[in-house]
Amino acid sequence: MPDLDEVLVSAARLRICAYLSGCAEAEFKAVADYCGMSAPTLSKQLTALAAPGYVDIRKVASGRYTRTVLALTDTGSAALRDHVAALQSIASRASDEALRSR
Repeated sequence: MPDLDEVLVSAARLRICAYLSGCAEAEFKAVADYCGMSAPTLSKQLTALAAPGYVDIRKVASGRYTRTVLALTDTGSAALRDHVAALQSIASRASDEALRSR
């Protein structure tokens, strides 16, 4: 059996990484809106993704305000790719096994 990434087993963290994989960077609010998460929930999930280096979190001055900008790192991109491949392998094996047992 292929190994799943323990960090990405969480549907919330998987969703965040999948969204970030489609762009160079994204603002915190855009990710929260897409993922349907409150700011505190997203913040907690981002902390878990930043710890192994999967997501880069930057504060950017924008006039009187500070924006939080997020980006998937190369490490995060590789982890996401490997995790998705493991999921596909598991699904494929299950499908193959089901066909053999008919």
